[in-house]
Amino acid sequence: MKYKFLNEWSKYQIKENLIVKEIGKFEDQFFIFFRKSNTVLQLNYSSKKMYLFWTEKSKLPFSNIKKIQYLTTHLVQAKFNGITISDNDRIIQIHFSKIDIYNTKNQLSLICELVPHRQNLILTKKENNKEIIVDCWKKLSFAENRVRQILPNIEYSLPPVFFEINNQKIIYPLSINNFDIVENPAEDSKKIFDINSAFEYLYYEKILNSQIEKLKNTKITQLKKILRKKSKKIGKLEAEFEIASEEKKWKEWAELLKSNFNLIKKGENEIRLINYYTEPFVEIIIPLFPDKNPRENIEHYFKKFKKARDGKIKIKEQIEKTYSEIEELEKEIFDVQAIDDYDEIKNILKINVKEKHKNVKKLKSIRINDDWEIIIGRTSKENDKITTKIAKPNDWWFHTNSFHGSHIILRNFKKKDLPEILIGICTSLSAYFSKAKKSSNVPVDYTQIRYVNKPRGSAPGFVIYTHQKTRYANPKSMREVLKIIETRPEFSK
Repeated sequence: MKYKFLNEWSKYQIKENLIVKEIGKFEDQFFIFFRKSNTVLQLNYSSKKMYLFWTEKSKLPFSNIKKIQYLTTHLVQAKFNGITISDNDRIIQIHFSKIDIYNTKNQLSLICELVPHRQNLILTKKENNKEIIVDCWKKLSFAENRVRQILPNIEYSLPPVFFEINNQKIIYPLSINNFDIVENPAEDSKKIFDINSAFEYLYYEKILNSQIEKLKNTKITQLKKILRKKSKKIGKLEAEFEIASEEKKWKEWAELLKSNFNLIKKGENEIRLINYYTEPFVEIIIPLFPDKNPRENIEHYFKKFKKARDGKIKIKEQIEKTYSEIEELEKEIFDVQAIDDYDEIKNILKINVKEKHKNVKKLKSIRINDDWEIIIGRTSKENDKITTKIAKPNDWWFHTNSFHGSHIILRNFKKKDLPEILIGICTSLSAYFSKAKKSSNVPVDYTQIRYVNKPRGSAPGFVIYTHQKTRYANPKSMREVLKIIETRPEFSK
């Protein structure tokens, strides 16, 4: 992070009287929580950018790590006194005071070294005008670093400076472009008017979201790899089924050979016989095995018949099972694409993707109250099911115009008029669960189920509809929709 932004942030004033409650860590993030306050000081040690910011959004699942447990022990009950930054590098000191058991007031500093490849978190205590290291996140001896040591009970020293300070005045408003803070942004950019908000937005809307997308893509890649294997398996099974479907032919040939036993001669490659299983009777050629005697040739075709008959049943079962597994994989890919929570996708990645799908997943739905429920189709088969089998004539159907996507059904249990708020919610969900997810002002058609029909023999998920209206909507995830529903008094259950 540029020094001038860190310097500006260090001047950010917190008016609350903050007392440390605990310190947590989640991956590359540290959190300082305070008693009786929603305000959290978050230390972002991400490899993309390193900086600090105040937030009330922090919902990441932190834990108390042994490496920083000693830091927590010393800082709990300490009073926050302010923040300063080094004059020559990206090193921020968070100052605290704490009264010990001897009623002595101790001055503590949590030093955040935000230097790429050398980042650290060091707790010091002032003794005789010296900063003595109490504990640190990464301990360094001269064996690891010839320049300085970072170990408990020795005096803290600043790292060598090879950094050019650029401390020009910041020009507001600010905006975020990729992972950079931009001054004087374009007119259509999101404008931010204080540095803490810029830092907060950069992490939660850019860095964290990019990590979520990366994890989602990893999971989806794994699932699609399995899906491709299942699809190849279906192709092989269907080819085997087609061969097995010739069971009738093998039986007819065996019976014809049996009826004409005396005409079969060892050493011949084929035999011409009248097929009395057809009308009119026609002559057919049955291949023979020259090295087999007549009985062995007949037994060969009877074995092929029995194998095809028995195998056909097993192959059909395998085909049905594999199609079911493919549908479950498609549902799982759909569910992963809809995730916007970091912890949720991390937990999903821990599950072995090759694990058999033993439990049939329920339909994706949002129960609003006793009057309304939203159901979302995740696959073409689910789209068919919810539209043609579950939905009733007075329910409402939503689908993006011109884009592939899910069928969204709004169940209307008490046959009420369609509220404007639900039109907005359902069209936004329809836009989100479609190929236009990354766009804005997505056209969405909606009509009552009574005007939606599925042509006989059409592909799964295909329908035709009339009496539709079109609404342009911005995509919203299920999480965003749930937040809207929770705030609306008319949806109280």
